Amino acid sequence: MSADAGILEVVDGRPLVDGTDILDLAQRIPTPFFLYSARRLRWNVESIRNAFTRRHIDTDVLYASKACSMMWLLRHVLASGIDVEVNSGGELWKALKAGFRPDQIVFNGAAKAVPEVREALRVGLRALIVDSLFELERVAAVAAELRRPAVVALRVDIDVPTQTHPGMATTRGGKFGVDLAQAVDGYRFAAAHEWLEPRGLHVHLGSQITTTDPYVRGIEAALDLVAEVEAACDITLEFLDTGGGFPVPFKPAEEAVVDPGDYFRAPFAVDEYAAAICGVLERRRPDLRLLIEPGRFIAASAAVLVTRVENEKVKYVRDPRGGLLGEERWITVDAGYNTLLEHCLYDWYYPSVVAGRLGEGTPAPFRVAGPLCDAGDVFVGDDEAGCRSLPSGTGVGDVVVFSQVGAYGLEMMTPCNCRPRAAVYAVEDGVVRRVRREETCADMIAHDEGWEPRRSG
Repeated sequence: MSADAGILEVVDGRPLVDGTDILDLAQRIPTPFFLYSARRLRWNVESIRNAFTRRHIDTDVLYASKACSMMWLLRHVLASGIDVEVNSGGELWKALKAGFRPDQIVFNGAAKAVPEVREALRVGLRALIVDSLFELERVAAVAAELRRPAVVALRVDIDVPTQTHPGMATTRGGKFGVDLAQAVDGYRFAAAHEWLEPRGLHVHLGSQITTTDPYVRGIEAALDLVAEVEAACDITLEFLDTGGGFPVPFKPAEEAVVDPGDYFRAPFAVDEYAAAICGVLERRRPDLRLLIEPGRFIAASAAVLVTRVENEKVKYVRDPRGGLLGEERWITVDAGYNTLLEHCLYDWYYPSVVAGRLGEGTPAPFRVAGPLCDAGDVFVGDDEAGCRSLPSGTGVGDVVVFSQVGAYGLEMMTPCNCRPRAAVYAVEDGVVRRVRREETCADMIAHDEGWEPRRSG
């Protein structure tokens, strides 16, 4: 299986996911719905684990559950033999419910409330990743109150530039982590505190990083800091957590000149990232345990979103004086940023195919919109005009399938315009089953209080 292939394959002109015909499925299941592949999920875990452990045996893979914390997926991640990283008390609760042991869980996050810290220490997690000096003092106070030691690692902004989407860059003055100039003082405080055990360093650089160079520079800078901390505080750190950020291909790499700013393409395989990261670690500090936190890499390519065209129209394009320049064909599908928020939030591109028209003749440009009453609910196109190249006969009733949607789709779904959240299905050992039901109108008012239903008659 190619890293670029996702889970869609075409047989006799019909799109399949692990042998399941999507067109047949869309006749039986109301759209929109997500379809996950257990096989692809396992393959993603194995590929990244093998890439790193072959080069640095003391590597632990922790799935970043913020990418998708659906219980079915968490159970499969657990069964694959890797650990988990959580970012909130809710994610911690779900990880424990899914069956992860406390010593398999690392708690990250930018704003841990006191109850979250208290629960993390009560259950005895592997480590708390501390985001600020204030948070370090908060953890220390809770640990002293509970008389329970807290294993900590500071998340440090090591000031390494990355070329990715601005919303995915996490260094050089962003919201995350302790400033590099304050890091040693933080470790001094932790080393001197009775209830703190500083054991590691965390240095996540961002997401969709399409070259290996930022990782090399990042690991070099992190190891410089490790040496400085150990000398200043007379401690020995046990692990380096480099976060995730390994890219997923949303557009074919062969179409692109290697441009680190083109974050929709992934010209390098995960093996090359592993070689770069582990190469520095093996050369400088082979004794350190390496922790990595892939989220998008594990979940994204494991799912597709199946939608249906519900509207079509032609709009005329005019110059400022009203002169006719041409026309645009529009189609509207039944899922928008209520279902895939990143398409609007980050202008994110998701590949798409028209399921019943694969292999048809000359394509035509279409603008593809979602159903919401919002002018911004329009999918990013293949070209600068915002159009997607689709079969010219595409229209109402056709099934449009978006791929690489398994990460940050379910986590960000909203009932915008009172459109119920989509159902989720999974293909496992050739069997399709529902793993999360669709939302109902009743669900959307279940938490509303202070009103009474109007009685008829």
